Amino acid sequence: MNEEVSANTLARFAAQRLAFAPLMFQACRALRDFGILDKVARARTRGLTAREAAERTGIDRYAAALLLEAGFASGLCGCADIADVEPRFTITPMGVYWLRDPLTRVNAEFNHHVCYRGAFNLREALLEGRPAGLPTIDATGARTVYEALGSLPGDVKRAWLDFDHFYSDGVFEECLPRVLGPAVRHIVDIGANTGRFAELVLSRNTDVRMTLVDLPGQLAVARETLAAYADRVAFAPGDLLDAAVSLPRGGDVYWLSQFLDCFGEEEVVSILARVRAAMQPEARVFVLETFWDLQRHEAARFCVIGTSLYFACIANGNSRMYHSQVMKRLAALAGLRVVTLVPHVRISHSLMELRAA
Repeated sequence: MNEEVSANTLARFAAQRLAFAPLMFQACRALRDFGILDKVARARTRGLTAREAAERTGIDRYAAALLLEAGFASGLCGCADIADVEPRFTITPMGVYWLRDPLTRVNAEFNHHVCYRGAFNLREALLEGRPAGLPTIDATGARTVYEALGSLPGDVKRAWLDFDHFYSDGVFEECLPRVLGPAVRHIVDIGANTGRFAELVLSRNTDVRMTLVDLPGQLAVARETLAAYADRVAFAPGDLLDAAVSLPRGGDVYWLSQFLDCFGEEEVVSILARVRAAMQPEARVFVLETFWDLQRHEAARFCVIGTSLYFACIANGNSRMYHSQVMKRLAALAGLRVVTLVPHVRISHSLMELRAA
């Protein structure tokens, strides 16, 4: 009976944490950004009172007290049971991650600047199949976040790019040996974004030329990034939501990195079918994705599934992070077969190699 009561109590507490999560999230950002959490960390085991935190940061004592208490409730701070007039707060291991961990910071800033206000419209987005939260980041009039990326406000754009690059940069390095080879002379990068993968390839292999496919706004940034390789790079602007837009022919490799998750299932099949139509018989297709079923850690699975909610509410209204079996099925519908699937590439990615069926 005691175990049942304890389990129910814990479950109800977890439910309350979820209910207050939006407020606690903002409080924990303020605790960090006002410098209070850093001062608590530097105080080590002695910790700080709200009065001391206010004196050391210049923050009002009332605000310092509220934020320290929110940090305690959220698990970032411990609260010493001592005889002082005021409680004394210390940092916890979770607090250290919130303060110092680059992954945590990237995720938090992405959610704050890109997703937070628009999340209010998630229900509407799901019912109507459109990114109902997109106007909250000053992207009014755009169909998707990708159309508006070049003109987004500075903090929003920075948080979006930091999030995108954090998860992709090291992954590209690990994928390169599988993608390049003596027979590879032409790579078609579909969804090239700002050109970071292309820059890596072109800097490593002087014999390879590349064609980048993406929206005009993204390719404008990529042109600047790749100016030093102008003789080996071509650009094919186009909106792949338009089924009439064909893909460049003759590639030895077709590279789709973190791209297909930006489309709904029918759109994925349409894009892959156009890849199949453009391929030479021996060409290879690489799909780099964060499949939610192929995660080593529950924290990674949680973040990947959470990112699907961003796609629904902010990005485009109909895409998601896919299960690997769903992607295999969609590839088969497009006339492609899976040759290899390499899971656990760095933090959360998997690399799927496809060939013509």
